Amino acid sequence: MLNENFLPVLHIGLAGLVFQLSVIAAVGPQNVVLLKQGVKRWGVGLVVSVFILGDLILLPLGTAGVSVVTDKLPVLLEILRWGGVAYLLWFAVTCLRDVRHPTGIDSTPRDYTPESGSPAPAVSTDLPAPTADYPHGGVGQVATITRTIPRRTDAPLRPRRRQAFAALPTALAVTFLNPAAYVDGIVVFGTMANQYDDTGKWMFTTGAVLGSTLFFLVVGYGARLLSRPLSRPRVWRWINLGIGLLMIGMAARLALG
Repeated sequence: MLNENFLPVLHIGLAGLVFQLSVIAAVGPQNVVLLKQGVKRWGVGLVVSVFILGDLILLPLGTAGVSVVTDKLPVLLEILRWGGVAYLLWFAVTCLRDVRHPTGIDSTPRDYTPESGSPAPAVSTDLPAPTADYPHGGVGQVATITRTIPRRTDAPLRPRRRQAFAALPTALAVTFLNPAAYVDGIVVFGTMANQYDDTGKWMFTTGAVLGSTLFFLVVGYGARLLSRPLSRPRVWRWINLGIGLLMIGMAARLALG
């Protein structure tokens, strides 16, 4: 049986997980990159690792940074709190606006182009020449089909490796050069986390980091399964509706807290 003192802390961690999942599930640069690499299955682990590392840095930094500042300037917490309310409401409005005209994510993988010089598969059909018995050549005779299959080599792996590492600068850019990531990860998240006591805010942060990790792993490695439903605008209509309503609830809780 769980300790009664542990249940409230567990509830706070679950709240952090739900909050982070609701924020991170919105269509953004990170998710587009993650879906495209996941569909191609090129560099998925590398991209997922960068995104998880970003949240491991930004979320605790927001929790600790906002706490340090607000201890010296308590009025700043009020400013950040109402700034967070405004941001969450704006976030909700953008999601609810997309409910009317939803758009799916185009995660169609590009066709692979082999390196120059590598043999391309060729199929040729050799029909018998016309004879006295069979003046029409192949008609009435058994056609011989010859297929040329190139020797299997490791050449196609090299472009895939280059493609995997080519995604690294993009993953780093959408994580650490994206202003919205700092607003979400430090200002808004830090303000939400600091509504709790010292133990609660770090439990909230732990739940949020766990939520981010689960989301990136599931989307990155399950992109082939998710690409079809996520390309349907009707699916995004319900996703945006749910996120919008949840953000309104979060904003109300932050305003009343």
